[in-house]
Amino acid sequence: FSATFQGWVSVLAEVMKSQRIMDSSHAARALANLDRETVHEKYPDGVYLLHPQCRSSQPIKADVLFVHGLLGAAFKTWRQQDIEQSADEKELDVEDEYSECWPKTWLASDFPMLRIISVEYDTHLSDWKAKCPVESYRESIAYRSSELLRKLRAAGIGDRPLIWMSHSMGGLLVKKMLLDASKDPEMDSIVNNTQGIVFYSVPHHGSRLAEYSVNVRFLLFPSVEVKELSKDSPALKALNDDFLSFAKDKKFPVLSFAETLPTRVGRMLSLHVVPMESAGLISLAIFKKELV
Repeated sequence: FSATFQGWVSVLAEVMKSQRIMDSSHAARALANLDRETVHEKYPDGVYLLHPQCRSSQPIKADVLFVHGLLGAAFKTWRQQDIEQSADEKELDVEDEYSECWPKTWLASDFPMLRIISVEYDTHLSDWKAKCPVESYRESIAYRSSELLRKLRAAGIGDRPLIWMSHSMGGLLVKKMLLDASKDPEMDSIVNNTQGIVFYSVPHHGSRLAEYSVNVRFLLFPSVEVKELSKDSPALKALNDDFLSFAKDKKFPVLSFAETLPTRVGRMLSLHVVPMESAGLISLAIFKKELV
């Protein structure tokens, strides 16, 4: 057994040197889960350790957690697709056509004392090709929150200062996770150690993509997650109102970014997925009213 174990460790250590981030990150997660001497956390499926991926004597001072959004991924979301591609290559979504994953390269280089984690979960625009429609409840923000919280706690999230980095629907998931964690004694350390939250183009008040998808449902058959992003959704409003009050009470530092250029979605759509008025925790309409 020992010889076989050492053999796998050698293979994984070699794969971890790969320039392909998906290969190296899968290997790093496997090695971390095998290392019971220096690594006490466990990295479940969908939780990837981007840094540090090797044993180090330098103590970890804080965690930075990246949560992607609709149609995103643990690595692809945090890269720039900056190389010219043919139509066929775009359809294949070839990994080599992307630039480096900046949390793993730039951030880790500037702040080596951080532990950097990126999570991944499946999302869909449409249920047209759903593998198991009966389990559509698994696509809801509430279910994802419960599932991800369990995985993140196993990975030691909440044991040290934490900063959340979220994009698109990932920001809604972060809000839901923090609210849920505040109600669970086993999870409240995640709330107590949260030092800041960054929202990149998060549809706090709904997305035009959802509005468009519902209007042409005969084309797209919008998925559960898309329906949850509908503008003026009661559930979305309740989530935002609850979180806004909660964040003020906890005095969380929050930084929000909004998109100013349209995004191409598939072959037919080019739009502002999250309009400016939806990208802030407080809607522009309410903000203007308060100013008056």
